[in-house]
Amino acid sequence: MLKEERQQIILKRLSVNHRIYITALSNELAVSDDTLRRDLTELESQGLLTKVHGGAIPKSGIPHDFYDRMQTEIEQKRKMAAKVVHYFKDGDVILADGGTSNLEVIRQLPPDIRLTIYTNSFPIVTEVMQLPHIELVFLGGQLFRSSQVTVGVPVYKELQTIFADWLLLGVCSVHPQIGLTGPDREESIIKRMMLERAKKTIVLADSHKLNTAENYVIGSIADIYQLVVDDDVKEETKEKFNVYKNKIV
Repeated sequence: MLKEERQQIILKRLSVNHRIYITALSNELAVSDDTLRRDLTELESQGLLTKVHGGAIPKSGIPHDFYDRMQTEIEQKRKMAAKVVHYFKDGDVILADGGTSNLEVIRQLPPDIRLTIYTNSFPIVTEVMQLPHIELVFLGGQLFRSSQVTVGVPVYKELQTIFADWLLLGVCSVHPQIGLTGPDREESIIKRMMLERAKKTIVLADSHKLNTAENYVIGSIADIYQLVVDDDVKEETKEKFNVYKNKIV
């Protein structure tokens, strides 16, 4: 079997089963484990999957650039955001991470709500400035251009002084075993710190993010209060998260 044929089989299996196991597939295709490992390494280098112990799982496939993501799944993000805004009450302190879904939550806040919002996201700052009763604190640091957020030691240190009521956490991938992950190390470090600095965390994840993983771990699903998914997520997909089903809306 040609390498290209094997790799197409690998990608097709991932799209259906959301995971492949090297030993099982090598027996089925009558090739060595080492051959399949080389295939996985090559596909990972192309950004098509994430290697894990004993096999591989898909990447989310969503664009990493913020402005590219702004053009995707717009209606789903609006519907997910509508499931979130009722959690927030006057006087709450909210830590708002970057991300286009989180931006939509901010856009749906009632104009008269009184909150304190800490954020490292430039687009969220621009949106919050239009809400007259919100105290806004920007977490300054080094600009991470693709996500339009700040990262680095200044952000990390300032987060250590906050313990928010809520965190809106943006993630690229959500996997029932691997957890919450992102593609950039520096940004994932900041997200991991944010996760530690809030009482309750909300993650909005459309169907493209579920059962996928990137290279840098942010936290586990057990670390979050609510996983908000879009209405197109099928019940069998939710079943893969059955241990955490009370967290999914």
